[in-house]
Amino acid sequence: MLNVAHPLYEEDLKQIASYIGRTDRSRSVLVTGASGLIGSLLVDAFLWNNRNGGGQDTVYALSRGLGKLQERFSYAAGRTDLVLMAGDITKPLDNGLSFDLIVHAASNADPRTYALYPVETIQTNILGTTNVLEYARRHADTRVLFTSTMEVYGGMPDGNVSTEEQYGLIDFNAIRSGYPESKRISELLCRSYAEQYGVDAVITRLGYIYGPTMTGTDNKVAAQFIRKAMAGEDIVLKSKGEQRRSYCYCADAVSGIVCVLFRGEKGAAYNVSNRDSVITIAEMAQAAAGIAGTAVVFDLPDELERKGFSKSQDAVLDETKLRELGWDPKYPLEDGFRRTISILLGT
Repeated sequence: MLNVAHPLYEEDLKQIASYIGRTDRSRSVLVTGASGLIGSLLVDAFLWNNRNGGGQDTVYALSRGLGKLQERFSYAAGRTDLVLMAGDITKPLDNGLSFDLIVHAASNADPRTYALYPVETIQTNILGTTNVLEYARRHADTRVLFTSTMEVYGGMPDGNVSTEEQYGLIDFNAIRSGYPESKRISELLCRSYAEQYGVDAVITRLGYIYGPTMTGTDNKVAAQFIRKAMAGEDIVLKSKGEQRRSYCYCADAVSGIVCVLFRGEKGAAYNVSNRDSVITIAEMAQAAAGIAGTAVVFDLPDELERKGFSKSQDAVLDETKLRELGWDPKYPLEDGFRRTISILLGT
C-alpha cells in the first residue's frame, strides 16, 4: 500500500497544495474516480492542504467501490474533511449535495480495459460527464474540471507537437477508439454546456501519466516498466518502441489540473504534459532498465493487447498554454521513475 507519509510523497503533496493555495473559505470538493491514479492523489493533496493550514475544504471522494476507498484512504479514517462515497457516475449525482468544485476523473484508463470493456468505457465517459454537467447546470456556482486525454488529437503527423487548437483523425472502426471518441464527445459536452447554459467548465488534456498512485491493474507501458524495475526484472518491449510521447509525473500532472481548476478560462482546454519528458518508448524502457540494472527484451503482444494499443506514432503535446497560467512541472522522466520506485519501495 502507498505510504502517504513517505518524505518524497509529502513533497509531491506540498507541490500540488501550492496551487490550491490558502483560503479562509470552506469549500466542498467532489472528486470522481477518487481511487484512481489522478483522483486519489488529488484527494490526498486537498487533505494535506487542510492539515497544514492551507484550507478548510471538505473533500467528497466518489468511486464505485466503498471498500477500495476505505482501503486507499485508511490513513484519513475519522477525519471530518473527507467523505467517502460509493456510486456509479453513469447515474445522476445527488441533487441534495452542494459542491463548489467538481473534478471529473472517473474513466477507464488503460489499453486492456478499452479492449475488454468498450461499452463501459464509452458509457462512463459520456454518461458520467453528462451527469456532472447536469449537476452543474442546476447549481450555477459549481465549477467543473473534466480530465480528458491527449488521444483526442487522433492521428497527427510524426514530428508534430499538438497545441490545443489542433485535431487529427481517429479510426472509428477500431474498438479501442471508443476511448478517444467518447473523450472528444465529453469535451464538446463541456463546451456546449458552457455556451448554452453558462456552466463553468474547464478541460485538461493529459499526456501519459505515471507515478506512485498508479493502480495495480494499470496496464500502460510506463506502469509495466516501473513494476519490472521494482522487481529487478528485464523490461519487456512489445514493439520497436520508436514512438515519441509526452509523459508526465503524477504530481506534476495533478498540480497542472489544480492550476487549471483555479486559474483556467471557462470553456477552455489545456494540455498537461512536460516538455522535459518527451521520449520514445524504447528510451523509456532503457531508462527503467538502467535504474533496475537489467536489460530490455522484445516480445510480441497478444491479440487482445493489440486491440487496445494506439496506432499513432508520435504523440507529443505543447503545454505552453498551461505554463502561461503559472504552472511549472518539476520532474523529467528518469527523475520521476526514480521517485516513483523510491516511494513504492519505501526507500
